[in-house]
Amino acid sequence: MTTEQKDRIAEMRRQGCTYAKIAETLSISENTIKTYCRRTRLNEDNLKAALVCKLCGNPIEVKDKHRARQFCSDKCRAAWWYANRGNKPRTEYHLTCANCGKPFVSAGNKARKYCSHKCYIAARFGDGGHE
Repeated sequence: MTTEQKDRIAEMRRQGCTYAKIAETLSISENTIKTYCRRTRLNEDNLKAALVCKLCGNPIEVKDKHRARQFCSDKCRAAWWYANRGNKPRTEYHLTCANCGKPFVSAGNKARKYCSHKCYIAARFGDGGHE
């Protein structure tokens, strides 16, 4: 595919032409047009709306042939994930420690055997556990 054809495809997509219409006009396979548009993000959603950061709303520059980013910087990404990390409820499991025999609560992990790292070390290396 030549540079002129690529420019023409981009121009026609911005005008709202369908893949079939572009393929017919340029005498290129419709699947080739679809693949090119997908790789260069020339689909309808991206043409209508510019990408903006999920946290601050600043525009995001999309580099050619790279996946679209959700955040403008690592700082925004970390802040957004930190603010939204507690939305999912975790199941609490009431278990008994295999070393000391005391009951403990495990959030989201029913396979835990020990109430603490200290009990794990004690059980593994024979140190007696915590009192």
